[in-house]
Order: sequence, then C-alpha cells, then structure tokens
Amino acid sequence: MELLQPKSAADARRVGSRECKSVPDWTLAGDRVHVVQFYENDNLLIELLSRFVGAALVTGDSAIVVATERHRLALAGRLRARGFDLAVPERQQRYIQFDAAATLAKFMRRGVPDPALFTELVAPVIENATRAAAGGRGRLAAFGEMVALLWADGKIDAALQLEELWNRLAETYAFSLCCAYPMSGFLGNPHAAPFLKICAQHSHVFPAERRTVAGS
Repeated sequence: MELLQPKSAADARRVGSRECKSVPDWTLAGDRVHVVQFYENDNLLIELLSRFVGAALVTGDSAIVVATERHRLALAGRLRARGFDLAVPERQQRYIQFDAAATLAKFMRRGVPDPALFTELVAPVIENATRAAAGGRGRLAAFGEMVALLWADGKIDAALQLEELWNRLAETYAFSLCCAYPMSGFLGNPHAAPFLKICAQHSHVFPAERRTVAGS
C-alpha cells in the first residue's frame, strides 16, 4: 500500500516531492486500487482523468465515469481532442457515464447511503462493464464524484460511509477506482479529522499540486 498521508487539509499542498515521485500520478498507481486526488485546478483533474479513462479504452478495457455534467463534458472534449471516437466504446458498453447527483439520489435515504440500494444499483453496472471489456478478461477503471458532492453539502459522515461501501464492493469485484475532492471543500481546521478519515479509506492519496497543464 502506498499512502501519502498528509496531517491536515493544508498539508495536502505540501507533501514532499520524494513521496510524490514514487507514483507520478494516480493514473499509474496500478490495478485494483482506490485512490483519491485532491485538486485545485479543474484542468489538472480533467487531464489526469483523461489519461486514466483513455488508457483503459485504448487497450480494450472499460471505464465508468460518475461525475458532474461539467466534468463529463470536459472529459469527453479532452478525450476527443486526443483522438478518441467515444461512440465506439459507448456502443460496446465499455464507456459508461452517469450524472453524479442523479445517481446519488437513487440510493440515498434519510441523508445517508443505503448499502443494499447502493449494491443493487452499482454492482450490475460493474459486472456488465467488466464483461464488455476485452471479452470479459479486461480491466475496469472507475471514477466517482458522488463523495465530493456529499462533502460539499456538509454530509461528511455520509461521504465516509460511501467510501466504505466502495471498498466493500471492491472485495467482490475487480476494479480500480479514483475519487476526487476539490481543495475548496477542506478550508478551515474543523475538517482536519474527517480529512484524515477520508485519506484512510484510500490505498493512494494524491495531494493538490500547484502545477499547470495545457489550457489551465
């Protein structure tokens, strides 16, 4: 396990270069991992996400993206700019998109995620996408922003519960998952303890970095 463990939300910007160089970015973290990317720049997130999804699609694997409309459109644009014809993997059911808020609403009950409803909703999607990948022998890359929406809405315990549900699902199904949180949601000391709990739910933690990418 490679866990870059900041001591506070502010420390996510200051993790030393030695640790960061061990895995240049989460797109190279490996298989069957659960990584979290904290970010300040949407363009950086979309660039990393396009590598993550693009690497899966180009090798015949599958990708599931559960994100906001803005990020889904930005990702599609970045992938097309890199030469991907998304109509092909979409037709093959290897590239599947969902709206984060609409998906979240399907399994939230009384402000918290319902474990049974979550599994009932997500497990078949993972199974179908895995079967579609390289004749059922491929890998699955998944990206989700539902936890970030819960956090932004002040539902910190619900976000932690959802992270735990993803980890339980990974005990049954083989997939690599990345979650992403904007650093704007971690301003202020009251978030320090929950921030560390979020980090602890992941196999790899990648801090927000002050760097630029094309278009940023």
